[in-house]
Amino acid sequence: MTSPSTSASSTPPSTSSPSVDFRNAAIENHWIFKKKSDEQLENDSSHDEIVESLTAVLNYCQPIFTSGPNKRVYTDTAQRINSMLKEIDNDEIPPHIMQPLASLSKALESKEWDTAKEIHTKLMTTEYEKHGGWLLGLRRLIDLYSRATSS
Repeated sequence: MTSPSTSASSTPPSTSSPSVDFRNAAIENHWIFKKKSDEQLENDSSHDEIVESLTAVLNYCQPIFTSGPNKRVYTDTAQRINSMLKEIDNDEIPPHIMQPLASLSKALESKEWDTAKEIHTKLMTTEYEKHGGWLLGLRRLIDLYSRATSS
């Protein structure tokens, strides 16, 4: 004869999960409540610097290239660069592309044309398939800006 204590321990535990009341659940991992890390803040500032730099270059070139074929080239370049700036604002460009873009924008600011072209060439060889449209615009912007500052 078995004792009641041994028969009670041999029964399997309940497999049903405890009821969960979602009305009182705390939202802990939602993106709204997450604080930005130092790296994310740094990326945001580099995004802003790239946007400001390229916008300044576009604005510098605009009054210089106002007629003939130069105007068409500038207009097309501006459209391509603006599409890139929208992608930057929407965080659609991955960090491995943003870093060279930051370096390229700094090279443009300091008028280091060879450095800017070298960075652009590296981007073209690796990222043309996905970002060819605005990469072409970026190359044209380098050329337009170098011509605008030398005249």
